[in-house]
Amino acid sequence: MPKNFGNYFEMVFADIATFGKAPAVASGSFPQADLAVFGIPWDYTATLRPGARLGPRGIREQSIWFHEVWNPGSTPLVGYGPPRERKRDRMSIVDCGDVTIWPGDIMRTSESIRAAAKSVAEKAFPLMLGGDHYVMFPTYQGVRDAHPGKTIGIIQIDAHNDLCDNDAVYGTHWSGTPMRRSIEDARLDPRALCQIGLRGYLGTVERDYQRRNGVNIIHIPELRAAGAEAVAAKAVKAVLEHADLIYLTVDIDSVDPSAAPGCSTPVPGGLHGEEFIALLRALGQYEEIIAMDLVEVSPPLDPTNQTTLLAAYGIFGFIEERFLLGPVIASP
Repeated sequence: MPKNFGNYFEMVFADIATFGKAPAVASGSFPQADLAVFGIPWDYTATLRPGARLGPRGIREQSIWFHEVWNPGSTPLVGYGPPRERKRDRMSIVDCGDVTIWPGDIMRTSESIRAAAKSVAEKAFPLMLGGDHYVMFPTYQGVRDAHPGKTIGIIQIDAHNDLCDNDAVYGTHWSGTPMRRSIEDARLDPRALCQIGLRGYLGTVERDYQRRNGVNIIHIPELRAAGAEAVAAKAVKAVLEHADLIYLTVDIDSVDPSAAPGCSTPVPGGLHGEEFIALLRALGQYEEIIAMDLVEVSPPLDPTNQTTLLAAYGIFGFIEERFLLGPVIASP
């Protein structure tokens, strides 16, 4: 680094806003890491409100507030609640930057995403920041490519089922189709998909597909009655009955617009902010989850940064549970 550049790690407002102030690396050149972050600044198949192309940048900017969850520069901060052992004092996070995209060329962009996701998933736990939800499909393909011989099921936290097939206007590759495309491409048993938080209205064709094929659905009233821990356990168990590993995909519109207004397709009646955080923390306890994305964050639609802040905080809750925290420390 040139002389007189770089600042004390604690200064969250200084230097380049990588995810959690992680070192920036080229995806093809980084060594083995615990977690590797990459963005997909793409919203060209969104059907309602644009802006998710700025989601990766927005989440990164807010993520710097929570860098001390894993902070390699000083002693990591700890949260409230019962004291917990830390499985390691340090973890390695790298930020690979954004995948190369070609605006207007879905297939070429999808090929780029798939290749990038594979290269990351071969060396680390991949965390993809979207982007509209379509980019989940080629990311999922890349993760599958990195785990040959393994069946990878899906847990989806979302307001919409994204099981559309061939729309008369949008076709077969757009933000309403990634679950359908993923299931068909992987020849996945639809029962290896568990969808949490669905609400609003949906097409009869998609509803019939869910019923006919045994797709697992956990609605918000069940989550509120049972709690995040029980719902996470139920979702993981259901998927692993038909798969070896799990890909977690999270659409920010699963959260109620009052807590996350900056999303492409808001639906009232969603998860409360604390429920969203608790659910991601609960899912972070399962090592069978080997990849994660968070999509559909649209920073221009929320000038308060409330949505990007919630997204970043939720992700770090998952990271802490998945990589850093051990059992509760027993009282002496």
